[in-house]
Amino acid sequence: MKNRIKVLSILLMISMLILNMLGCSKLSGPSDDEIIKAIIDTGLFAGGVEKFTLKSPIVIVDKDMFSSNGAWTVKVKLTYTYMMAGSHETKPTEKIQTFRISKSKDSSGNTVWKAVPGSH
Repeated sequence: MKNRIKVLSILLMISMLILNMLGCSKLSGPSDDEIIKAIIDTGLFAGGVEKFTLKSPIVIVDKDMFSSNGAWTVKVKLTYTYMMAGSHETKPTEKIQTFRISKSKDSSGNTVWKAVPGSH
């Protein structure tokens, strides 16, 4: 009888551990590097005419928890310039920008993080 209880206890602990790991991995958000890559991949900072150009690294200010819409809200500090028509570049501007980071499929079918600019 004691052996059955021990075996059942061990099986219960193993199953709880597995369920906990599955739940945590689903709710674990993107790493800082993944966030920065997703923001850069938006194409907002590619440079050129009528585009923003980053002047310093992206700094992550705040990462919110997983939200009901399936994304993580992230606030980042950006320092950028804007190329205006006539090849005139503005002075560097510093801004706190909000992005929604969510998982998406790329053209190859791989899961990637995608950033969508939000309100600031």
